[in-house]
Amino acid sequence: MKRILLFIVLAAFLGTGCKYFKKDKKKKVDTAAIQKAKQDSIAKAKAFEEEQKRLAEEQARQEELRKQQEYEAKYRFHVIIGSFKVPSNATSWEEEVHQMGFNKTKILDSPNGFKLVSIGQFDTYSKAFNEIDRINSDRIEEPLELWIYENK
Repeated sequence: MKRILLFIVLAAFLGTGCKYFKKDKKKKVDTAAIQKAKQDSIAKAKAFEEEQKRLAEEQARQEELRKQQEYEAKYRFHVIIGSFKVPSNATSWEEEVHQMGFNKTKILDSPNGFKLVSIGQFDTYSKAFNEIDRINSDRIEEPLELWIYENK
C-alpha cells in the first residue's frame, strides 16, 4: 500500500511538474517582435498626437475665419479714402494713408474690380458719416474726399 501511495504521489508530482516545465520550454521570448511592437505603438501614438494637433489648429483657423466674417458682417459700412484699378496703387496709397495717422486701414475688393482703401468700419451708416464729419472738421482748408461704401 505504501508503494502504491508513493507511486501516486510521485506520479502526481512528476506529471504536473513535467507539464509545467514542458510549457515553459516551448515559450520562447521574441525580443525583436516585442521591440517592433513597441516602436509601432510609439509611432501610432505620435501620429495620433500630430493629427490631434492638426485638427486643433484647423479648428482655431476656422474659428478665426468665422469671427472675421461675423465682424465684417456687423461692420459693413466703410469710410473710403481711395479707389484704384491697379492693386499696387491701392497698396501704396494704404501705406501713405496709414502714415497720415489712420490706423484702421484696409483694402477691400469691390464688385467692379476696383480696390478700395478703407480708413474705418462701422455698423451703421450714421456712424460712418459722423466719422467723415469728424475727419474733415479738422481740415478746414483742404478736406479729404471721403465716401461711404456698404460692403454686402
